Amino acid sequence: MFLTKNDFIVSRSCPTKLYYKKNHYPSLLEDNPYLDFLRDGGYMVEAIAKLLFSDGRVLPECEDPHQAFRETSTAVQVGDGTLFEATILHGNLLARTDILQREGNVLRLIEVKSSSFDSRVNPRPFRGKKGGILSEWRDYLEDLTFQTIVLRGAFPTFTVIPVLCLVDKARVASEHTTFDKFRLHRDETAHGYRKPTVEYRGDVARLKNSHQLAFLDVTSEVDELTSIVIAAVDTLAASLRVDPIIRIAPTIGKNCNGCEYRILENNGQPNGFRECWGRLADINPHILDLYRVDSLGDRQRDAVAQMAAEGKAHLLDVSAAELQGTYAARQQIQIDYTRTNREFVSDDLRPILANHAYPLHFIDFEASRPAVSYRMGMRPYELAAFQWSCETLHEPAGEIHHTEWLNSDDAFPNFYFARALQAQIGDTGTVYIWSPFEITVLREIRRQMPEYGENAPALTAWLDAVTAKANPRIVDLCALAKDHYFHPVMNKSLSIKDTLAAAWTTNLALHSHPAFSKYVKRDDTGQLLTPYAALPPLPIGATEEVVREGTGAMRVYQEMMFGLAKDDSAVRDRYKALLLQYCELDTKAMVFIWMHWCSLRQPES
Repeated sequence: MFLTKNDFIVSRSCPTKLYYKKNHYPSLLEDNPYLDFLRDGGYMVEAIAKLLFSDGRVLPECEDPHQAFRETSTAVQVGDGTLFEATILHGNLLARTDILQREGNVLRLIEVKSSSFDSRVNPRPFRGKKGGILSEWRDYLEDLTFQTIVLRGAFPTFTVIPVLCLVDKARVASEHTTFDKFRLHRDETAHGYRKPTVEYRGDVARLKNSHQLAFLDVTSEVDELTSIVIAAVDTLAASLRVDPIIRIAPTIGKNCNGCEYRILENNGQPNGFRECWGRLADINPHILDLYRVDSLGDRQRDAVAQMAAEGKAHLLDVSAAELQGTYAARQQIQIDYTRTNREFVSDDLRPILANHAYPLHFIDFEASRPAVSYRMGMRPYELAAFQWSCETLHEPAGEIHHTEWLNSDDAFPNFYFARALQAQIGDTGTVYIWSPFEITVLREIRRQMPEYGENAPALTAWLDAVTAKANPRIVDLCALAKDHYFHPVMNKSLSIKDTLAAAWTTNLALHSHPAFSKYVKRDDTGQLLTPYAALPPLPIGATEEVVREGTGAMRVYQEMMFGLAKDDSAVRDRYKALLLQYCELDTKAMVFIWMHWCSLRQPES
């Protein structure tokens, strides 16, 4: 059985995962919309990179790795040229390369990543001030090191130069490199994953002179990592050379937090987390469900591993002595109120809320940072704010007014976005947000104004005021939840969805409020749904779609503005409806949580 580069990448965080991956254990990464969205950007960047090699050719698809390698070897031996998706074998190591270019006795191994750097700031971003490889680049460099090891082993007479192709934020988009020049076509594979093919509809010749990619020789970094990667590869590859393959023994501890093989549903399928933790896996609530469990204990000792070694894994087994530092207060609240299955609200929460000036504005933004720029003149990964939603309450017990804005014009949206928001929330009252994202967006728009020649003194002054540090007008409800509210339903989460679920299942009296009644729905068994689960899907072509998270909103917006249905008004209208109903729920959720908090009093101990 082959050890592929994807196997190696997965196994670097935990070598036991190799066994689960090779045996096709269920994984939480199999249906991850955020990862799918990132892949889409990666496919487009890869398409641009390949267009830059006019002599490039895709090798024929072949399910047999040995035959695929023979095709690659023959092509390499023929002479100079560029190969796409070449298959390389060495022993039981397998790598499929993005771009492999032969020039004489040199093989350039080019790995294309959609990650970015800014050559204006640092033309060589991989090392820190002391010369060491930075952690944020290590995974990519180890990936390329694995491929280099395989390629050098397969073609020992050639000199191999590893190259990392990245998006350079120093370069602005030309008319030939904007998002609308690409079309993604999705084909269902045998495993159900929708891997898109990318069609370019621009001028390839001009693209070559105006692209936003940089090709960086990383030979020194790869050489530095080679011995480390070889040691890891030897262990992993050896576990696959026997039949049945060997499961490398796990090291359980806080590193298991967020493991993709922790499937909570007991559906009879293999469960990697359960095989690692044994009887401790099914304890509920689990120690790994503690808020910021990574902060337990100290740097020299893994408190989770120590508890597991003692046969303990219950959240309530955590001793107060292990709770230290910034997160200790929140952790203690979670433990205490989980123990008694009660809702916590601090004595300070209601007075804090009562002190906020009317009108109250609850706002939520949707924005995207695409690798391939939406507009000419934009830099890669530059923010485009395409939607906001707002609920306004002018007085206590007053009517809730909903307003919204969604860009549907073929224009850079940010300044229109900001003007519309300024007209809605003005200069008075309280502005509620959930996390600092909204302020980050407004600061980015303010930064863009002089760069794009947007001369609007009134808007500039308003953005400066509303984004000023510690502006008392801006209130982060997520921060309030962290310090003042907990419900066992939330577990370790502070997301708006989980906080809403806690309030929604607790405060049934608010369900009859006109602002929330449309979200009251039950499943076929009569179980009350959360509002996000209750959002209705809409027909899009032959399927039905619904947006329930921000990544879905970004993808739907891109499909609406730049996809195959760009000129289909009926489909565009349904995309708009999906975006509007999702963003509205985010702000309605904030209002529901706020109303619930206002109704609470701290129960007697």
